[in-house]
Amino acid sequence: MHTPHPKTIRRKLLLFLYERYLQNPLEMFSPTDFLEHGEFQRTELMVNMHYLGDRQLAEVMVGYNPPMFDAARITANGIDLVENRFELDRLFPPRPDELESQTASLPLLLEKLVAEVDFAPLDGEARHSLLRDVQFLREELMRPVDRWRIHVIEQVSTWMAANFETPQEVLPSLEAIRAILREI
Repeated sequence: MHTPHPKTIRRKLLLFLYERYLQNPLEMFSPTDFLEHGEFQRTELMVNMHYLGDRQLAEVMVGYNPPMFDAARITANGIDLVENRFELDRLFPPRPDELESQTASLPLLLEKLVAEVDFAPLDGEARHSLLRDVQFLREELMRPVDRWRIHVIEQVSTWMAANFETPQEVLPSLEAIRAILREI
């Protein structure tokens, strides 16, 4: 069974609480309310709701049943986060599972690209420029996926490929990296 990424669960919890807040800002929801919704499992609900409470994005009432909570509702901080779509997407990306699986091969491809560049038939300033471009790609792709500047990465990779008549023969990893980035 596939376990969703915690950020996916937290995002769903915040959106669930936000929608309910808009219907009745005073109502609090029990674990049963969440479980009946069908998108949450008991253990995932418990851990992630406490996390949202620790981050002050949700108010969590704990009774005599620790570690399960008795009731929860969204806080003003949580509302502000949900209403700021950019910040919500940054903290709790809409599809981290997909992005992580799509980009999982990038570190290995980058290392292959470094080796390919080392053996590339270039000298002088063209070689130094290519090495700087590879270093830039490494640094850019080390950032969180949601912070990548795809248009910049595409441009740099285009410059790198322009050094060769048949870049797919000299730098096959570069084309594989570009294909992954086109899917994001």
